[in-house]
Amino acid sequence: MKKLLKYILLIFILSYMVTPMYAKKRSKKSTQKTTQKKSKKKNNKKSTKKPIKKGRQPKNKGNNTYKIPQIISEDIKEEPRTTKIDTIPEKVVTIMSAFKPQLKNVAKIGFLNASVQIDTTSLQVEYNVPSQNLSFQYKPISLIPRVYKIDSLIYLNNNGNIKAGYGNYFQHLLRFTYNMIDLNKNIHSLNVYNEAISGLHHLQNQKVYGINYIGDINFDKNNRLSTQVYFKQNNNFRYGLVPDSVVYPNSNYKQNYTHYGISLAFNNDQVQQTKLIYKPFVKYEHFDGINNASSNYFDIYNTISYDYKNGITFNFNIYYNHIQYNSASNNSISNSILKFDPTIKLDKFNSLFNIGVSPTFENGKYHIYPIIEFNKKLNDTNYVLMAGWKTENINNQYSNLAITNPWIEAPKQLELTTKDRKFIEIKINANKHLNYGFSLSFNNYNNLPLFNRIIDSNFVKKGLLYKTLFEQKASTIEFDANLRYQFSDKLLVQNTLKYIQFNSLQDNSSPWGILPFEFESNLNWKVNDKLSIDGNLKYWSGATISNQQNLPTKLSNPLVLGTGLNYKLSSKWTAWLKGQNLLDKPYERWSEYPSLGVQLMGGIVYSFSK
Repeated sequence: MKKLLKYILLIFILSYMVTPMYAKKRSKKSTQKTTQKKSKKKNNKKSTKKPIKKGRQPKNKGNNTYKIPQIISEDIKEEPRTTKIDTIPEKVVTIMSAFKPQLKNVAKIGFLNASVQIDTTSLQVEYNVPSQNLSFQYKPISLIPRVYKIDSLIYLNNNGNIKAGYGNYFQHLLRFTYNMIDLNKNIHSLNVYNEAISGLHHLQNQKVYGINYIGDINFDKNNRLSTQVYFKQNNNFRYGLVPDSVVYPNSNYKQNYTHYGISLAFNNDQVQQTKLIYKPFVKYEHFDGINNASSNYFDIYNTISYDYKNGITFNFNIYYNHIQYNSASNNSISNSILKFDPTIKLDKFNSLFNIGVSPTFENGKYHIYPIIEFNKKLNDTNYVLMAGWKTENINNQYSNLAITNPWIEAPKQLELTTKDRKFIEIKINANKHLNYGFSLSFNNYNNLPLFNRIIDSNFVKKGLLYKTLFEQKASTIEFDANLRYQFSDKLLVQNTLKYIQFNSLQDNSSPWGILPFEFESNLNWKVNDKLSIDGNLKYWSGATISNQQNLPTKLSNPLVLGTGLNYKLSSKWTAWLKGQNLLDKPYERWSEYPSLGVQLMGGIVYSFSK
């Protein structure tokens, strides 16, 4: 059997070698014959041969074997062929596409539904370009408002302005602002202000003094240092539940605050060209309250990230803050938080994943919290979906508590607050003018600060004070929404909404001092080159506070309107008018501390530059 296979293979090889030699001999004979025929054709004007139909072989007389002619390039140059002699049809490959790509309309950039362009010359099909090839992980950002206020910072040249105004309730305002760029292109801005107002009650008045400096110092063309130095003095009197005919000295009711600090932040403008990014930030604050209570706060924060490759980024953020609080009874309290946030950020599947853990030391006690964040732009839509689970650690300060409620007594203790947040959020860019979004979160708090009034029969002598309570455990559902509309640099409308529902409280019967619902709307409208108008609307549902009988009571729901306008008289002079509480309905954010009625104030702004 093996020998038979060898013979068959040998015969096959010999036949393969002999066939080309025989074909060459045939081609030589056919070439000589065709040249003789072509020489005869030159003497004849018309060809006597009939055209050969495609796909049929001609009949050859006198020779049963048909010889394949070989075309010589020289013959083609002398005279073009008029008759196709070769009986083998030419092989033509026609490529017909099963679909024709249709480009999306340019409106796709604005996240509009693009219509398919109709093409009548080919088969119309629906072809969708993958979204990652159109947007390349598009991340929508908030548009920068172009509507400006006259007294805002404008870094164009060395310029400044002086703003002065006067209104009812003996209200006056004096503000000086100066911006400059030095020879090294460092930016400096200085703001000094003084404002005062007096109500009908002899204790219902307020005076504020302050100075604020903002600098931007360049080390080189890429690295710069942002600085801020500020000082603020706020003088108030506790007039809650105090009769206007009281005979006690005003010093019994002083509620003065002094707040100053400095912050430094390092910025690198070329972070996109480097793989390693770091942004350190340092802050120091000092706060003096009532009864000689004071606090010192130090905060350092540094974000570190390394862009590895293939959409993988390693993050390592470091937080450290420390507060030293001296209470009115000379007790010293120290709280500190040291926190690390190592995470891995993945840019995969047209989505962003940030996954890691957060080892935290709270006053030396070790805790570890999860970090899970997800961000995705839905394909062929203008929706951005975000979800996550993260824990926020807050080192409560006397200054922050006094800003929230200016009528509190000096806290007897300060606790660390922990907020465990699980959320889902959606952002929608409807078009180039309108974008909005909303979020729903489930939160668990430890040591949440609440504010309730102090029940004291001696309030006439020293005024009404509030105390700070720290709820050990609280569970809430929070809903936030926002809407923003901007038309060129002429009109800007911003709306925010917040709703919070308490599901459980461990120590307190009610969430004292917390607003369940808040809504705010702001409008900036540049009517023309001379006139600009801004407006403000606020509505909230009243908080729950204990009344004089120590029973919980809910405050009323106020609606507050405010407006202002600026009219440019000349290149240097501008007139302005401001109105607050236009409905003339005094309201109470904190019980027994009613606001003033309608407040009107107007003045001028003088601008200068060099």
